[in-house]
Amino acid sequence: MVLSGLDQNRWSLGLERTNRALDTLGHPEKAYPHVLVAGTNGKGSTCVFLERILLSAGFSTGTTLSPHVSRFTERFRVDGVEVDAGELGKLRAELEPELADIGLTYFEWCVVLAVVLFARRGVDLGIFEVGLGGRYDASNALDPQVSLITEISSDHTDYLGKTIAEIAGEKARIARAGRPLLTAATGAALAVIREYALLSGAVLHVVDRPCTLPVGPRGAHQGLNASLALEAARMLGGCPDGGRIEHALWTAFLPGRVENLDGRVIMDVAHNASSVLVLVEYLRSHGFDGVGVVGILADKDYPAMISNLLQVCSRLFIAPVASPRSWGPLEMNQVRDMGAVTLCADVTRAFHEALQTGRPIAVTGSFHTVSEVRESLICRGWPS
Repeated sequence: MVLSGLDQNRWSLGLERTNRALDTLGHPEKAYPHVLVAGTNGKGSTCVFLERILLSAGFSTGTTLSPHVSRFTERFRVDGVEVDAGELGKLRAELEPELADIGLTYFEWCVVLAVVLFARRGVDLGIFEVGLGGRYDASNALDPQVSLITEISSDHTDYLGKTIAEIAGEKARIARAGRPLLTAATGAALAVIREYALLSGAVLHVVDRPCTLPVGPRGAHQGLNASLALEAARMLGGCPDGGRIEHALWTAFLPGRVENLDGRVIMDVAHNASSVLVLVEYLRSHGFDGVGVVGILADKDYPAMISNLLQVCSRLFIAPVASPRSWGPLEMNQVRDMGAVTLCADVTRAFHEALQTGRPIAVTGSFHTVSEVRESLICRGWPS
């Protein structure tokens, strides 16, 4: 494990440690321009859309995503290819003596490793998905040429604020004076972002028209995410001709984003009420008539998530996930009377119970839920 010994559930927001690390290493982030992508939902898809477009235009790219679904190395991509764990492990071992006294967290190490890796690989541009919020996320220690903010909804309220306006204010802090700030946010979130752009001197561009070209990732909001990426690519001088754009968008892929396995199992990492509602709309529009396997983290709005899923699922098999932040018996018992809900010991058992129904299955609620099922179905093979 590249970051063995570090707890990925420990958050310590702030830029001081990352700034110290970059200063100690001689500021490798200055070797190439980079883009920050923040927002509540759609960040990963937007990053991959931008990556595919720039690659089609002849750019070399480094992309870091957060979190991963099945493997830690999914977080690090160079020219669209997942980086080998051995290379990352050697890099961490090399940097550790220089950075040991700083006390970098798991997420801060992810940013530092990506920054150094991309510099050594000589990429033309780095694409960094913001992990949490914006203002105090480790990635905000960088100096982006372009900043992107996707759709904003309620999530991580303990850290970012209780209202959409407060959350938007945190994410808007990835903007830089005199540089483009692109957003697909609407309503109260857009109002806050617009105000911050005026105060900071960032050049705001509101993207409100979805791309009409076919895209690889499924879901109603992917057209807007693709539009954000296209506009960013144009500003970076990396937008190819029409045929290559179509190919780039159609071949974009991220695991666990409305990932459909033979029409029987649909896996989606929707992990808050708004993203679950997007999944529900997709399932309804495609005539889904099945059951759900659901595991949720305790700090989410799980009553709303369960209520949304019961609109399209005749039964939900719910279970704790493999995380210290998982919901437990107390939270699960609060939703068991909302409809046809069956409590299971773990996600594997929940999926087994769902299979026995013979119905199509939607697997969702968190990255952990999708990871456990996906690992069995795709990576190891589900036992008969």
